[in-house]
Parts: sequence; C-alpha cells; structure tokens
Amino acid sequence: MSRTRLLALLLALVALLVAAWQRSRAVELLSQDYDEATYLPIAYTYAGMLDQGRWRDVGELRENFEHPPLVKLLFAQAVRATSAPEPDWSSVPMGQPLPDAARPAFRATRRLSAVAGVLQVGLLATVNPLGALLLAWDPYHAKYTSHAYLEAVPGLLATLALLAFERARRGAGGFASGWLAASGALLGFAAAGKYPYGLVGGLTFLPFLVMGARTRWRVWATFAAPTVAVFFLANPALWSSPFASLWESVTFHWDYSHGEHVRTSALPWYQPLAFLVDPSLARSREGLYLTAFNAFALLPLAGVGMPRAWRERPVWAVGAVVGLAFLLVWSTKWPQYLLLVLPALCVCAGLGARTLCGWGARLVHRARA
Repeated sequence: MSRTRLLALLLALVALLVAAWQRSRAVELLSQDYDEATYLPIAYTYAGMLDQGRWRDVGELRENFEHPPLVKLLFAQAVRATSAPEPDWSSVPMGQPLPDAARPAFRATRRLSAVAGVLQVGLLATVNPLGALLLAWDPYHAKYTSHAYLEAVPGLLATLALLAFERARRGAGGFASGWLAASGALLGFAAAGKYPYGLVGGLTFLPFLVMGARTRWRVWATFAAPTVAVFFLANPALWSSPFASLWESVTFHWDYSHGEHVRTSALPWYQPLAFLVDPSLARSREGLYLTAFNAFALLPLAGVGMPRAWRERPVWAVGAVVGLAFLLVWSTKWPQYLLLVLPALCVCAGLGARTLCGWGARLVHRARA
C-alpha cells in the first residue's frame, strides 16, 4: 500500500472515531431542543398506530404535516424496538438536563440520528478524508445529527444520492443508467425524509442533466421515474391525495418563511454565513464539542479548494454552491438548515487543505533549490 493511501486510510479512521465520539457524547449530554418537543410525541403517536395495526391512519395524521412522516416513523420504530416508555412531556424541561425517566426515549431516537450522522462522515471519507474529518467535528453537524431531528437520515440519503450521481456521470456527457436510476431513487428517499434535501439535490444534479442529457428523454426518465416513484411510496402522507397534500405542505413552508415567527427573528439574509464563522456553538458547552476550528477555516478552505473541486469532483462543487445559494435566498434561517450544505462544503475544504499543502511543498522545494 502506498504512503498516500495509508495516510488517507488513517485519516478516514480518525474521522470515524471523532464522529462517533462526538455524537455519542452529544446524545447523552444535550438537553431537549425545540423541534424534539414536536417530533418525539408524534413518534409515539405513530408507534401506537403501528402497534394497533392502524397503517392507514399514519397518512392521515395532520400534526406537523409540513414535514413528511418518514423520519418520524423511524423514530417510532426505534422506541418500539427498545420498548422506551413515553415520558410525561410536560416534565421534560427545555434547555435543562434530561430527567432520568425521559432518557430512554431520547436515547433511542437520538442514537438513530447519530448512526446516520457517523455513516455520513464515513461516506464522505471515500470522497475526501480531510473533508470527512472536518465534518466529523463540525459543531452544527454534530449537534443536529445527535438530536432527534429530521436532518440526519435525509442527509445520509442525499450524500448517497450525490455519490451515485457522481458514479453515473461518464465522459462526453453520458450517464450509466443503473447508477443514474439509483441516484434518483436515493434522492426521492431524501426528499421523503425532509423536502429541502430533495430540492437542493435536484438543483445540484440539474445542470449536469441539462448539459449531458439535453433532449434525450430516456436519460431524464431513468432519473425522474425512480425519484418520483420512491418519493411517493416513502411518503404515506401523500397516498390519499398526493397533489393536494403536497401543495398544502409547500404553501405552509412558503407562508411560514414569510410569517410572524420568521419576521420577529429578524435574521439577515447572510445569517447562514454568520453561523458558519461563529465559534459560539463550539464554545457553548465545555467538553462537548471538540473544536471551533471550522468557524475560522471551513469557508476559507472551501474557497481555496473550489477550483480543484470543480476539476476533480464537480458534483460536490456544484452542491456547495447550490446549497449556499439556497440558504441565502430562503427566508427561514434556522441553523439546522446548514446540514444541507455542510458535506459538500467540507469536501471543497478538504481539497482546499490539499491545495495549500501542495503550495507549501512547492515553496519548500524552491527554497531548497
């Protein structure tokens, strides 16, 4: 094994160990966050339906209809598999240590998120081990893949879709049908977990399809058919009235992004960038987050690595640009939305670190010469 491959393997192993350590601590130490107070009671409602065999009722539940039920159903399966009793939600404080009676419910669901987060780091290690290490210790990724949020599973599926689409691209604009269909199916799954992951992924793939497929309808059908089919099959909320339910969710998000809650938050359009360069989360709890390095280095490294990413991994370069553009344009600026773009940014930043190392090596060589 060459020295370069051995170093890449060691970096990948370190990234996985850091990701697992960081998220296992976060699962145990983080207090209840706001969205968990919504998703976990719904998970227990779904668990009760599944226990009673009321499968048809799953798609009829209107609480939190703006988000598809897939991840909440996975949370329901987690509490069923572990027999975690439902806590008295009124006794679970926000921002305070979890009561012992509530820990089994939070532990079962958060571990599901954490496993998906660690797997995402592992997948990224196959693309760029340095980027995987950056993602492993990123405080936002660690936090929101350790809460019982909707981010981790769709993020994992979106990462798989990017990898499959990258494999599908051939020279001269052609596509491998099997990998293209797989990327579409994975994108449909991601969208069925949380809609923005499907939207950002689709916008990332669109320019490559336009340039490569153009008017070749079979290529478009190979990608679009499994995307739509899987999205529909994995989203029980759409089964009874697909178009009306989907339109209701879309209009809810649009209204919410322009509603009172978002307006009173008064977050500026550049808030996602402000989150990325703010070290306060990493320093918010001593001993929980490993480092604030990304707040100072992630965006500069990604900027340095973008030209190389465009040459070597263009799908990830476009994913970073599309993800950032979406976050800046979309009115809702909550920090968990950063997970839409963090994997692609970390790939670009990892390539930026390699570029800087190459510049440094050339400078040393010239100095010696």
